[in-house]
Amino acid sequence: MFRSPFFENPLTTADKSKKPDLGGWNNIRMEFEIMLVFAAATGRTLILPPDTPFYLLQRDSKLKHRGFRHFFHKFDDVVDVLSTEEFYKQEVLGKNSFSLPSDEEVRSKLLNSLSRCNFRATSETSCVQVFDHLSEIADFVPDWHGEHHCLIMDDKNWFRDTHTEMAEEIQRFCGTREPAFYNTTMHDAALFHFRTGANHKETRLLAQFYSFIHFTNPRVGNFYKRLIRNRCRYSDEIFCSSGKIIQALSGGNVDANSNHTLSSYSAMHIRRGDFQWKKMRITANEWYENTKEIFHPGETIYIATDETNQTFFEPLAIHYNLKFLSDFEDVAGLDQLDPNFVGMIDQVVCSRGRVFVGTYFSSFSAYIGRMRGYHGTSNKLMFYGQLDRMNETHKWSYPHSSYSAREYPTGWNGIDGDTEPSEVDFF
Repeated sequence: MFRSPFFENPLTTADKSKKPDLGGWNNIRMEFEIMLVFAAATGRTLILPPDTPFYLLQRDSKLKHRGFRHFFHKFDDVVDVLSTEEFYKQEVLGKNSFSLPSDEEVRSKLLNSLSRCNFRATSETSCVQVFDHLSEIADFVPDWHGEHHCLIMDDKNWFRDTHTEMAEEIQRFCGTREPAFYNTTMHDAALFHFRTGANHKETRLLAQFYSFIHFTNPRVGNFYKRLIRNRCRYSDEIFCSSGKIIQALSGGNVDANSNHTLSSYSAMHIRRGDFQWKKMRITANEWYENTKEIFHPGETIYIATDETNQTFFEPLAIHYNLKFLSDFEDVAGLDQLDPNFVGMIDQVVCSRGRVFVGTYFSSFSAYIGRMRGYHGTSNKLMFYGQLDRMNETHKWSYPHSSYSAREYPTGWNGIDGDTEPSEVDFF
């Protein structure tokens, strides 16, 4: 049975709280994976933030607030978990381990915001009050940024407050980033609070967990990569609905005893909407011209997109049998599901296509690539629609800046062994 080498020496029960990112879902998911790995590796209790209206996940007019448990498969047996409200009742109000604000009005607003909150500073149930207070009472609030820092977990030396001389290895992992070495100061902090989010851009952790946290022992690192692969996944509701669409697209040609779908469709993610990377927002004609050698003539292509104008896709529809999530509302029982699941369902369906073509710089597309890797699909069957990035995933590459732009094979290739994943594991 695996036991983390970072469990020893705790003087008290330690807690780790998290403020969710204010960006899109896949930015939020990336940061959550970092928090889950950090909590699991260090034996901390993970304090989940109050339910909040996530950006672009407010399709349910009756109830806009959601929490992480709503989208993910159960992870409570991976780490000990408390809600923010449970933490305050247990540790702040119950044990008086931490103090409340002295101002009565501030204290009242804080206590009213523990189960659900909003990111409007003027709201009576403002998340800002909760996370500002956690920052004030926490014993350690790192100033890490995903593009500027990397966390080194040295299992042999962390408790000595020294670190192994692995200059070449750490240089390769961190690149130009500054390494932060896990040590006893971090370990002994009773409350460790990550202050992240779009309104704290200096401490956003927009990087994949495996490109931000480096375990010097590859056996330990691979364990946590497998933990995310196996346990930090979307809920059964999302996978079951997606499975019905995959079966319909494949004509029922699905092998239940294999990880691989006998795919008779391919998939694309065409990001439009409010995407900040303007050069990645190419026309449908460009999508066709750039990818026409990848797809079969007349092939069924499932398209995940935030483009609402269907006429946009006409240049593609001339050549292919295009399918969208809206074509499967009855098959997938979408009317019975949370409408905020649609993006996750799109990702799962795309991950099973024969070929997948995504949008570079989109963490939505990038995660589809990782899921395909988890399924054992070749990295060379994923492309990007932008010509200068088209074959980005076809060669072995260690994570590098910009870290959130794509995923890297070190996250899934070779992680079932005990050695550091390398180019020999690439497929």
